[in-house]
Amino acid sequence: MTQNTIVRSVVISRKPQHRKPLSSLAVKGLKWEMADLADVPPHEGLRVKANKSGSKSWYYRYRVGNKLRQITLGSYPSMDLAEAREEYRKFKKLRDTNIDPKISQQQDKELLKRSIGKSDVEGHTFQRMIERYIVEKLENTRQPKGTREVQRIMEKDLGVLAAVVVGDGLKTTIHNHIFEISKRSKDVARVFRRELKCAWQYAFNTGYTNIPCPINSDIGGKLKQGQRRRVLTDDELSELLPWMHNYSETVRDVLTLTLYTGLRSGEVCRLRDDWLVEGVEAWSIVIPSHEMKIPHADHVVPLVGRALEIARKRRGSGYWFKSRTGGHIKQKVLGVEVYSHSGRSKAKTYKAQTICPVIDWSPNDLRKTARTHLAKLKCPYEIGEKILHHKLLGVAGLYNQYNYEEERREWLTTLGDHFDRLGGQTHE
Repeated sequence: MTQNTIVRSVVISRKPQHRKPLSSLAVKGLKWEMADLADVPPHEGLRVKANKSGSKSWYYRYRVGNKLRQITLGSYPSMDLAEAREEYRKFKKLRDTNIDPKISQQQDKELLKRSIGKSDVEGHTFQRMIERYIVEKLENTRQPKGTREVQRIMEKDLGVLAAVVVGDGLKTTIHNHIFEISKRSKDVARVFRRELKCAWQYAFNTGYTNIPCPINSDIGGKLKQGQRRRVLTDDELSELLPWMHNYSETVRDVLTLTLYTGLRSGEVCRLRDDWLVEGVEAWSIVIPSHEMKIPHADHVVPLVGRALEIARKRRGSGYWFKSRTGGHIKQKVLGVEVYSHSGRSKAKTYKAQTICPVIDWSPNDLRKTARTHLAKLKCPYEIGEKILHHKLLGVAGLYNQYNYEEERREWLTTLGDHFDRLGGQTHE
């Protein structure tokens, strides 16, 4: 084989051969030696390529006249398939109106850079400080998804601080501002305080202010949430389970699977057809280890009772819990809907919502509830931990390699029957 032939074979191997819709598994398994993956209609033009460094990039390829152009949308895994398709649709709309997405992207960046590069005649305000921090530092040091989230939080919660000039004597003002945010969400307040502190330190280090950053761990008060220990009792489940028809069908099914299987609610949101194993006498879900929060092994989840009913109803369309924008729904959808029926919100949007009779609980509390009720029903410790995909600690985990699959099926059946009795439900 000549040198020219060898070069030609390498070039050919990099040509796109993939003509099926992109899937999360295909993107995850893409290697640098393989061809770039291209999506199909209605996302034609969306591509992902593996870089020699090990990273992967999403990009949108399109034509302007006879010229082929492309723009980078983000990197994987910080931008997953659903998010890449959402970003693709935004630029595809521009292309459909004869606007070059590449030029539009460049103009947006230039506008932002010019806005933060203006003279500080009005003073170095908090808004300008945050904008400069995001453009000059975060965009170069963090993944696009993380940068967008910081930008969203800071834009939403900067409020009256936006027009305030960075200077001395602002400790009390900042403390009260962050404290007000913490009344709504301690997590958001903690991120806001952290990023505001980083932005101020960046401004001080680069000479845009000569005022040292005064923000410390006392500003805004204690913002650590602490571990939730909330578990629903028999009486609370007897009220909640019959009431859950007030949620949307999608949210109701996710919450039910979380309670009846002990899975994390985020893992339930990602369930899909290619994880389903349909046996002659028994069905299971096999979740790959890399999709688990603690990826020590694949997780086999026996499907029985109500969980099996939901699996039969949801299978056949890829993701079981599809998002309107593509991919699967996000975990935060569950929290928003549970909160909207909690009676704690003063928003007019939720004013007409039916109030849940069980107060102060979150979707993840259902997982703790499942584990606690298994113990209450006298489920052996090892089996209960295997159901929740917890790794046995110490020597026990090293020596005991049994997977307890049949025993897990039996105890999930017992747990499901227990919950059915509490909710006064019968199987279809």
